[in-house]
Amino acid sequence: MRILLGILTMAVMLGTRQTLAGENVAMPSVQTASVELIQLVSVKVTVLASEKELLVPYCGEDAGGTESLCILPAHLEVRSSGGWRPVKLRHSGASLGGVPMDRRRVRVIPVGQKHDFSFVFPKEEFAVERGQRLRVVVAAWLDEQSMKLTNSRFN
Repeated sequence: MRILLGILTMAVMLGTRQTLAGENVAMPSVQTASVELIQLVSVKVTVLASEKELLVPYCGEDAGGTESLCILPAHLEVRSSGGWRPVKLRHSGASLGGVPMDRRRVRVIPVGQKHDFSFVFPKEEFAVERGQRLRVVVAAWLDEQSMKLTNSRFN
């Protein structure tokens, strides 16, 4: 919240200007129609390729340079009395967008090595409450051909 207020304060400061005596300059103004606070949750995920090389698709990098997993095919699950189930969206009729498989990058993790990723999601979009147990399910493939076979599933 402090960052958001700091940005708004900076915008207001940049939008004002002292006029010199005798200048005929219109005063710039800043109008804010609405302000929305979006809380992003970032989870560090470490993938270990213990027995075979793994291919993991990712969609970009976060501010710290860590590769970010795509919301699809990676996804959130919540622990319920019936076991683990996918987290529902807060808004009925909403659906998750995604980056098409052919535009994703792929991280190859060699046997016996691990790689860190981040998984970032907006808290307001998912029906997640304080105290619930969550897990991130990461899709990984053994080779490019098997990844291409499931291409249509995550587009």
